[in-house]
Amino acid sequence: MDNKNYYKNMTNFLYQELAWGHMFKKKDGKYIKNTDNNSEIYIKESLRKMKIPLNKLKNKKVFNIGTGRESRFFAKHGADVTHLDIGKSTVKNLNNWAKKNKKKVFSFSSDIETAKIGVDKYDIIFLSGIYQHINVPALALVKFINALKKDGLMYMGFYRSGEFKYFIVDAIRFILEKKQLSEIRNLNAILFTLGEFNHYQSSRVMDDFFVPKKHNFHPRDIIHDIKLLGGKIFYFDNDFREYSHSGSSYFSIGGDRIYIKKKFSKLIKESVIKKKLRTLNGKNQITDIKYKENIINQNIKLIKLIKKKYKAKKINQIDVSSLCIGLYQFTRPLVMEESEYYQKSKKIGRHNVVNEYLKNFINNFDQSNKNIKAFNKKLALKGLK
Repeated sequence: MDNKNYYKNMTNFLYQELAWGHMFKKKDGKYIKNTDNNSEIYIKESLRKMKIPLNKLKNKKVFNIGTGRESRFFAKHGADVTHLDIGKSTVKNLNNWAKKNKKKVFSFSSDIETAKIGVDKYDIIFLSGIYQHINVPALALVKFINALKKDGLMYMGFYRSGEFKYFIVDAIRFILEKKQLSEIRNLNAILFTLGEFNHYQSSRVMDDFFVPKKHNFHPRDIIHDIKLLGGKIFYFDNDFREYSHSGSSYFSIGGDRIYIKKKFSKLIKESVIKKKLRTLNGKNQITDIKYKENIINQNIKLIKLIKKKYKAKKINQIDVSSLCIGLYQFTRPLVMEESEYYQKSKKIGRHNVVNEYLKNFINNFDQSNKNIKAFNKKLALKGLK
């Protein structure tokens, strides 16, 4: 299968069968601290920043991509919603809901790369958790800004380069292989979701570990592309730091949400602008950032060493899968306060705990390790292996 077809088919499968789509077919999620499980909370927060009262949503033309739960929110408040998703079952569910509830929703299935979404058409474009997973993000941005009306507003949340949790996720994705998907899903369910697959934490693991495209962006690059395409920044928190892995809060750095206003009606042609765009790809947090701290660079070396030993079959696959699920607990446990890794990180620092964890893994699970060989030999001699 070529890369483009793999991207489309795997994205479709992942979001329909493994993550999010199956969870939000009919309703929004309940509130869970430090998560986006309940979309109403973050939509209302975004509307406040966009200075749009709920009673002003009536008859606004809104474009949205995703599971459909955000589209349901806008439609419930009277908006005229156009919704896009790569998965057909999401589209079917949303159209059925709209028909049953007599709401103005038109949902269709397509990849944004080939979809026609119109020009000067929408008052609001709402994109939460979308931009970082698009095959070629900047080309979609051209479509989005072209599709906004003059003075229209767009919210775009994205994966922020320089964020600790995306360092961990990129480390996991660097180590893992596609063949581990089922094993990871099973282990995570047994260990952390009471054996349940249809669970917020299971969805999050499947999404972060196996989604075909995961781009991390520095806001400087996104803002460059927005301005190049005729947009202006309506609201941004002005956090332009290259990275921050310190502290213990869920977000270690800001600048991951941008609100855009379209300045004028002008059709931007992709062919004219493409070479100037900066967000055609994102930044990998393991390979594309120069870190000053020795401890972070030590951890990158350990991550690369683990991958090397795994490829050389010196470390067992199931041990690597377990390592990756364990690494995830450093940044995305379901309840952070209940995580031993989180509590220790608060005391001695995130990367110091990661360093200890990676070193212990190599020392204890490298199958060429003398201690492991001696232990296995002892088991064999006692007839226990």
